Amino acid sequence: MRRLPPLNALQIFETVARYRSFTRAADHLCLTQGAVSRQILALEEYYRFALFKRHAKGLTLTAEAEQLLPAVKESFARIEEVSLRLTRQRTDLALKVPTCVMRWMLPKIMQFQTEYADLHVQITTTWQHDVDFEAEPFDAAIVYGMSPGAGVQSLPLFDERLTPVCAPQLLNDKPLAHAADLARHTLLHPTRDHRDWTRWLEHVDAARDVDAARGPSFDTLDLATNAALQGFGVAISDLVLIEEDVAAQRLVRPFDAVLTTGARYYFVFPDSVAHQQKVELFRAWLATHGAS
Repeated sequence: MRRLPPLNALQIFETVARYRSFTRAADHLCLTQGAVSRQILALEEYYRFALFKRHAKGLTLTAEAEQLLPAVKESFARIEEVSLRLTRQRTDLALKVPTCVMRWMLPKIMQFQTEYADLHVQITTTWQHDVDFEAEPFDAAIVYGMSPGAGVQSLPLFDERLTPVCAPQLLNDKPLAHAADLARHTLLHPTRDHRDWTRWLEHVDAARDVDAARGPSFDTLDLATNAALQGFGVAISDLVLIEEDVAAQRLVRPFDAVLTTGARYYFVFPDSVAHQQKVELFRAWLATHGAS
């Protein structure tokens, strides 16, 4: 049987290494300095080499300790991550959602919470459109792409359909009667490669009339749409994600033309949680109230 080093002493070693001070580490751990020193001594006796060099300005790690520290940090981080997954309340659903979908998703989550008050949805927003369930502590996620990805169960939510939008007042001085009139406006891009505007202009046969490279680029669709709401230009946005703003007349659609890109938004979760009631309950509810 392999004999592991004392794990409590390893945790104290990591704290001392972080603060480079026995005193500060003791304060952080709510221990006496003597208790910290004894744990470090026990670890040094186990390894049979010193872990710290003492100087007037504080502590430095020995060469051996420099090799040990990354493994200790990684191991405790992994234990913490797995423990979080295992000990999370069964009534909590950890959900990862791209920021661009939040305005569409939030009312649905709040309605779900009203109907199922005992199941708490923990929402983490991100600019990313994918998820790695092996590395990230989520039960489920909303993702975007041509497919939901490999190794997951999925529920299609809605197809991506792109169309230009802008604030109503923007059209007072520069009407948009034809797609070619976009040449007089600032184009707001939700991606740095300008692919959405490029594809829509090609779709309406206006690529030669309007330079799709013009205008500022944003990291996300919701940032570009917010810029349009403030009257800074014309954004290319998703029909579903802007329907509330259009209904409230905060945004208008100058053109009827819509480009269906083939990409979709999906609700996804790994096989490892598929049997859990909280996941199946939310998936079934979303299939009835959210998917289109």
